[in-house]
Amino acid sequence: GTSGSDEVEGCASCVLVTGPNMGGKSTLMRQCGLVIILAQLGCYVPAESLRFTPVDRVFTRLGASDRIMAGESTFYVELSETASILHHATKHSLVLLDELGRGTATYDGTAIASAVVKELAEEICCRTLFSTHYHSLVEDYANNPAVRLGHMACMVENECEDPSQETITFLYKFITGACPKSYGFNAARLANLPEEVIQSGHRKAGEFEKSTVSLRLFKKLC
Repeated sequence: GTSGSDEVEGCASCVLVTGPNMGGKSTLMRQCGLVIILAQLGCYVPAESLRFTPVDRVFTRLGASDRIMAGESTFYVELSETASILHHATKHSLVLLDELGRGTATYDGTAIASAVVKELAEEICCRTLFSTHYHSLVEDYANNPAVRLGHMACMVENECEDPSQETITFLYKFITGACPKSYGFNAARLANLPEEVIQSGHRKAGEFEKSTVSLRLFKKLC
């Protein structure tokens, strides 16, 4: 479902999609692609109402897999498929990109994802749903008029420093704005990772967060 659709509407055609792990980001993107195809075929769509502009093509970069027989790594496949999209998409296309850049180091992945968002939003100007867990990417485009922010909503109960005590309820609603964090430790708990592993990871996450905040403050001072 969607909420606050009037607020989401505007001149920007690229939407950065954030949200918790298992919150429905990938499902939302697949649903959008299938609904557009069904609508343009003249079929019924699984929605109470639908308003859309016809597209000339639907491009997708979803999931993660390698091509072992061709000697192509997961990241190479990601970039190869993304390159095809950038070469062939027009302003009338629909592009669905799911967590581009996750197959390599964080800095490289964020940088490549940022460049691809810029190309799609400012040069090609096609309708795009771009899901990501890179919150620095969201911050970079928060004030860009060519990009909008949306996220899959969730409700957090007993939010505290101990991740094992957080209870996440997925609402499966797409609303405006960015999700504050990905709640990865909730997924770790649901997957039954050992408690000591979760606690150790949470301590390390706290260290990363402190260093990131310090770096941001340093950049502002400079």
